[in-house]
Amino acid sequence: MKLASLAALLILPLAGCLEVDVSDAAATPAASSSARSGTKSDGLFYQYGSASTPADANVDPGTALNEYRTAHGLSKLRKSKKLTAAAQGHARDVARMGKVTHTGSDGSSIGDRARAEGYRYARIAENVAWTARGFPTVMQVWDDSPSHRETLQLRDVDQYGLARSGQYWVLMVGRSQ
Repeated sequence: MKLASLAALLILPLAGCLEVDVSDAAATPAASSSARSGTKSDGLFYQYGSASTPADANVDPGTALNEYRTAHGLSKLRKSKKLTAAAQGHARDVARMGKVTHTGSDGSSIGDRARAEGYRYARIAENVAWTARGFPTVMQVWDDSPSHRETLQLRDVDQYGLARSGQYWVLMVGRSQ
């Protein structure tokens, strides 16, 4: 690979996925961290494509998510208006902040955002990413990351909310009480 091509690599930042259950509703890991039940670790950054690589083809993100799940022997998820509203609010927030994080600009956690939309959960998890490419790239990078893949492949969830603001993507999956 030529040096110019190396310099043109895009960096796709991801916030490590976060999951919360009713016993740990206040977990809020730092930006770009891989988190499980409130633990923190080093930031994750993935290189994907080059500046000259064309954007991904347009796909329906909800359909792509459910196709991924069925391909892995998992049940499809139903779209939740409440989780979608929470995901959209967080996508707009991270776009305004210009960073990939699970913590809202007001200090809110995934659980706070779900409850604010009236979603009473028994289980909730979130993936956040940024890319100039499109949703197929987001899915590929989430699948390549063990913690993000775990969220995509959760068996004890049955609903999702998925939103984009600019180049920021937020996926929330959950099971209501």
